[in-house]
Amino acid sequence: MKTLVGGLLAAGLLAPALAWGQGGMPPFMQSMERHPMTVEVQVWQPGGATKPAPAGLPVGIEILAGGSKISSYTATTDAQGQATFASVPSNPKVQGSISYALFVDHQGVRFPFTLTGSPGEGARATLTVTDVTTALDTVEIEHGAIELFPDEEALVVRHQLNLYNTGPLAVDLGAQPGGGLKLPCPAGAKHPELHDEHDPMAEVRGTDLFFKGALLPSGLGQPASVQLVYTLPYEDSTYIWEQALPVPTRGALVIAPQGRQRNQKVAVPLELQTMGAFGAVSVSDQGPDRSFQVLRSNGARLKAGEPFRFVVNNIPAPSHLGRWATLGALLAVLGVVFLGFRRSAGGEARLSRAHLVAERDRLVRALARMRRAVERGKMSQARFEREREAITARLVSLYKALDRLESR
Repeated sequence: MKTLVGGLLAAGLLAPALAWGQGGMPPFMQSMERHPMTVEVQVWQPGGATKPAPAGLPVGIEILAGGSKISSYTATTDAQGQATFASVPSNPKVQGSISYALFVDHQGVRFPFTLTGSPGEGARATLTVTDVTTALDTVEIEHGAIELFPDEEALVVRHQLNLYNTGPLAVDLGAQPGGGLKLPCPAGAKHPELHDEHDPMAEVRGTDLFFKGALLPSGLGQPASVQLVYTLPYEDSTYIWEQALPVPTRGALVIAPQGRQRNQKVAVPLELQTMGAFGAVSVSDQGPDRSFQVLRSNGARLKAGEPFRFVVNNIPAPSHLGRWATLGALLAVLGVVFLGFRRSAGGEARLSRAHLVAERDRLVRALARMRRAVERGKMSQARFEREREAITARLVSLYKALDRLESR
């Protein structure tokens, strides 16, 4: 009782000025009502018939206020599949802010239910559960939304996966090898994290998501949803998305922003392209900086193990200028050391000097282009600083080599 009162106080459901010190019973306690309640549990059978649940199934009633559980009661089914609760509370004064959730644990799966209304004298509720299977024949997956955001060094992906059960039996995915249904991230994904890190039904291991919950039949529950956030580091201006899943894919939605996003100096309009005739790409224009390219599957389906593939173009991949400049400068210096200085003829020395001058001028021009790219918002200041540091180091080596040639 104290737990119930305390929860209601915390939820703001009771007036703060209860006369605890004025003697007598507080108004909330005076209006409290308790009722016996019977919950009948039935097990669905093929063809639509039902039979009483076996004895010993745990049945629970949870009282919620403001979305938080404030009290719970448990009982078990008897030989007739009925669980009896001796005293379920209600309160007419705050009943509009109270809700009741019920559950039945059957064959290792928890079946959730919501009770409408409030319990009264002789209250009864009938709950129907199904038997449980571990087969994946009726499981399907949907890419509910794949949102792509270009960041400084990678595509940031927000990926929602929806799992459906089209069959008549509940599917216990936690019984799969590895303790859950293994759902790999696309090729190249780094550092996946759950959007809801406290979701007990999902777990990230490496670059794989394991869904450990159960899928109820479509008539008994909503599809299970899980959302991941991960990155796809830039390697090129084009990325081919490839992701094979162990169950059939029933649909997909991919969203790529076209307008300038937060923390971007200019827009980076990613371009989507379908592969294998899977769906189509369209443009959704919702105003300034609210334009998107959208890939929809349009009813296309994929078999289990058949990869979902599409192309992302116009990725702002980092320039490879720094690494090529490093290699070129290193080769030039090695050429001077092992070839240029070992030649006694002046013509060979002049050839080595010409090569170093050409390399120096090329790097100076590259720095100028990078500065212009920063001014136009095509390159971040942080990336410019990193590449400038590398190129400047090579320029120092080139100047030293030229000084040695001049001093001969």
